[in-house]
Amino acid sequence: QGETTKNMRYRIISFLSILIIFIFLIFLSQKRNSENKMLNLKIGFKDKEGRFLDSQMVNKLLIQRKDTMFLLREDMVDLRIFEDLLTSNPMIASANVFKIPQGVLNVKIEERKPIVRIINDQEEFYLDSFGVKVPLSSEYSAKVPIFYGQIGSKIIDLVNFVKLINNDSFTRGEIIDLKKLNSSYIIGLRSFPFKVTWGKNSKHNQKVKKLKYLYSYLENEDFLKIEKVNLTFDKQIVLDYEQN
Repeated sequence: QGETTKNMRYRIISFLSILIIFIFLIFLSQKRNSENKMLNLKIGFKDKEGRFLDSQMVNKLLIQRKDTMFLLREDMVDLRIFEDLLTSNPMIASANVFKIPQGVLNVKIEERKPIVRIINDQEEFYLDSFGVKVPLSSEYSAKVPIFYGQIGSKIIDLVNFVKLINNDSFTRGEIIDLKKLNSSYIIGLRSFPFKVTWGKNSKHNQKVKKLKYLYSYLENEDFLKIEKVNLTFDKQIVLDYEQN
């Protein structure tokens, strides 16, 4: 009977040992699977949909890194790395990346908003409201004024001038192109063929009022003979007519 009891005890101990090892292996396997679990990417845009980019392009931007699959592991994801990677794209102003419990990595993109397009012999690009260069895209063409020529170190002055244009619904709809002659802005209009000498970026409200007054006057006048309009003189609008 003692031998039988001893054998029974041995069997119980062996069974418990095997059970413990089995449970440990299951736990280890689940832990490994959990560590290797990959997050799903969900890409969205602040303005509901992208203009320069779409979800597929952003996804491609992320997965082009060799270590992206490693970074997408649920236990390894580094949100700052993803945000820095996205904002390194000149078309992206900001990126907000966050995880949700369902195993999803949410990516919210804010694109840069062009306010003027620069065209010269060397290059062509947009500027946003912070003076940051934004490359052209085959996906989207922004309806913004065109600046012809080199801007040099005067980027901020140009950006501030375009911002003032955009603050008024009249000038925002009428000014379609501009260039600089010496230190004076020369602007082109949507409704009339003549060019307007605006001068420096100063006394903006006065010049807008003069331009609006000129528009109301020209409704019943023969404007086709006007070659240039100069708004730089105080309380005056100077019209240059074609010689012939």
